[in-house]
Amino acid sequence: MDNEKIIYSLRVSDIFTVMEENNIMIKLNSQDIEFIEDRIGGVIDWRGAIEFSLFDLKRKRSPNAE
Repeated sequence: MDNEKIIYSLRVSDIFTVMEENNIMIKLNSQDIEFIEDRIGGVIDWRGAIEFSLFDLKRKRSPNAE
């Protein structure tokens, strides 16, 4: 198993997609992207997301799972 494999990432194009989908019309520069990058890192509960996924996997593997 490759322990260094990246399993999730975001691109700047994802920001533009969200802007378009939500009709957010602002012009972004590189400082804005850095601001958004810093905010996303502080907002997403990575540990919680990993724990949720692990418990869900454990439940799925349970002999009593549907």
